[in-house]
Amino acid sequence: MNPDGTLHMARRLFWSAFTGWQAFREPSLPYWPPERLAALQSRRLRRIVHYAYDTFPYYRDLFDREHLRPEQIRCADDLRKLPIVEADALCHAPDSFVSQRYRAGSGAMLMSSGVSGNSKLVHWDTAALCRILASKHRYREVLARFVGKTFGYREMSVSNPENVAIALRAFYEANTWVPRSVDYERSRALSTSSFDEILEQIDAYRPDHLGGYGATLGALYRYAHEHGTPFYRPLLITYGASNLPEQDRVLLEERYNIPVVSSYQASEFLRIAYQCELRQSFHVCIDQVAFRVVDDDGVDVRPGEQGRIILTNLVNHGTVLLNYALGDLVILGEGPCACGRTLPTIRAIVGRAFDLLVLPGGQRTHMDGLIKGFAYRRHLVQWQMEQYTLYRYTVRVVPDSQVDWDTLATALALHLRQMIHPEAVIAIERLEYIPVGRSGKFKACISHLS
Repeated sequence: MNPDGTLHMARRLFWSAFTGWQAFREPSLPYWPPERLAALQSRRLRRIVHYAYDTFPYYRDLFDREHLRPEQIRCADDLRKLPIVEADALCHAPDSFVSQRYRAGSGAMLMSSGVSGNSKLVHWDTAALCRILASKHRYREVLARFVGKTFGYREMSVSNPENVAIALRAFYEANTWVPRSVDYERSRALSTSSFDEILEQIDAYRPDHLGGYGATLGALYRYAHEHGTPFYRPLLITYGASNLPEQDRVLLEERYNIPVVSSYQASEFLRIAYQCELRQSFHVCIDQVAFRVVDDDGVDVRPGEQGRIILTNLVNHGTVLLNYALGDLVILGEGPCACGRTLPTIRAIVGRAFDLLVLPGGQRTHMDGLIKGFAYRRHLVQWQMEQYTLYRYTVRVVPDSQVDWDTLATALALHLRQMIHPEAVIAIERLEYIPVGRSGKFKACISHLS
């Protein structure tokens, strides 16, 4: 073997051993006493804050402007002393958040899908990515409750070709070694394909576990249900990146007996939180992130209230993000979960702020909220609402075959005007299929307002 090959093999063995060592405590970590979890979080927070101050001119200037020293940030509560960093800052000046010690070519560079119109480039160091890989055990433990085994099953994803998970998989295959006995058989269908093509690929592969974007999978199975298309039923469906409409979750779980589990992730932080087997809330991985939920004035909301999630990455030394507004609205959890895990919870992921409609009164809402109580809702196979001004909208609808279109369109326009404003101008369009966007994700709401 040539020297380069020997060095590469040594690196793979080292990072494999590092990942295995990190995974050793994974089975017990989600159940640690809260004070032990808080202590681990605080140690990592102090380390990353000092690192940011020492190596980033951006953060050094920020601390100096606020008359703060790194020593004053000792626990997650102290992050309130720092100003919130908006996502646009990373989008427009990504190099400001990359460490001076970061070596080009080491680690991985992940690009967000840019559903907001602004893609973001995030550098990840190898140690952080191996920690993230090890932490997948806590999520896999949940999936095993439904699939029936921890390793060796068949999984398939419905995603776009530039999905972050694909880039991560390539990185792990190049830099670590996973024994076949604890790996998975994998396949992928493109979310940009037609629904019929995706269903055919799922039927041919017959996965135990099917994953993808929530809105896309929901629309896929509602399409199959409406058209009477036979489809293979996996043991489990998981989703992230976009919400699964409640109507589609009910269809999958109650009509077809397919359990649905969600996780919460972003390229800036990778896995942030995940649902347990009870699926009543999301457990936040506070060993990897510190988080707050705040109102529009930056004040912490109370448990059970909705607000913007503010995150700090505790493990990544490539792109360092402190007090970062990801752009998502969430509902803060109200207490510990009955599953026994002690990780704090988020009750619900409301969605991206730019995926919400802005009503004349200033409220922000998803279309799902607007059509609650609509008499013909069960006849909506797929829907999308685009907002141009506070009072002008276009609604695209794929109806089922059991309803008169004119009756549905008239009733929907009337219902939405009652929900939005009596003077709202609402155009209703009938389509056979609503395609996904360039990112490969389906967007039920498109708002052109800030």
